[in-house]
Amino acid sequence: MNSKTDNKMTDNKVQRSIRHLSRTGAMTALLALTLLTMQPARADQDLEKQVKFDYLEKVLTLRHFYSGEHLKFHADGTLEGYASVGPWTVDGQIEVEDIHVHGTQLVIKGRRIHRIFDAQQKPLDQLATVRNASGKEQKDLEKVLQHLKVEIQIELPSQNPDEKDISAAIHAVFLTGSESMMDSVPTYWQAYFAKQEGKPRTAPETKKAPAYRVGGGISAPHATYAPDPEYSDEARQAKYMGTIVLYLVVDSSGTAADVQIMRPLGLGLDEKAVNAVRSWKFRPAEKDGEPVPVTINVEVNFHLY
Repeated sequence: MNSKTDNKMTDNKVQRSIRHLSRTGAMTALLALTLLTMQPARADQDLEKQVKFDYLEKVLTLRHFYSGEHLKFHADGTLEGYASVGPWTVDGQIEVEDIHVHGTQLVIKGRRIHRIFDAQQKPLDQLATVRNASGKEQKDLEKVLQHLKVEIQIELPSQNPDEKDISAAIHAVFLTGSESMMDSVPTYWQAYFAKQEGKPRTAPETKKAPAYRVGGGISAPHATYAPDPEYSDEARQAKYMGTIVLYLVVDSSGTAADVQIMRPLGLGLDEKAVNAVRSWKFRPAEKDGEPVPVTINVEVNFHLY
């Protein structure tokens, strides 16, 4: 075999080696690219799985009790657009039925929880109280309560969110487990939640004289104008009835002040009772013939028949 033949065979081997190396390099590059694209997808799946584990079937409390079926929030927890604010017993809490990350949005789908109260003033999920009840009206009410749906979208602060971003988004819109409801509810709920949470209630700042208790030479005030409260739509639909007990101060001019809910009913009736009593007028209590402020309890009844 001459030298030309040897050179030709050598060139062929070199070319085959080069082609093999090229193919191997291309396959290696393709494998590396595949692994790189798989890693974010796997990370997204792991994040989605963790988010569902953390929040599915949990009850979350909105910092602001916005009503409506669709709510959208910025990353700092501010509402995008407009929504009215309702009672916390109707619009304050949701049970999470689905949660997922969609691009730069955290999407939560849930059921609005309507709250009523037991004999010890503990809040109950109204749906749980009617699920085992018999009768067509109760079954119809159960269907209504099951379909109180809401979708909440929260903007995430990152294009590639992690668990900290999800937690920050949740906490911007909802109360954390360590936060008190006293920080979110109107002032007339302060006494109720102070008792439930075992915390002192901060008395309202006032320069008025301290209020007396009726008795021991202090006469009772008498209502001269006491319109009945309105019924909430939710309570009317549920045919829900009962009595709310309010604490208040009747000042020396006969005006109701510092109204507090002591025994609630729920379904928005508590707010209706407070609004009504705030408009009441009284002949004030007297001490030694002079009008004085006193503290009293008032029962507000809600009956449909």
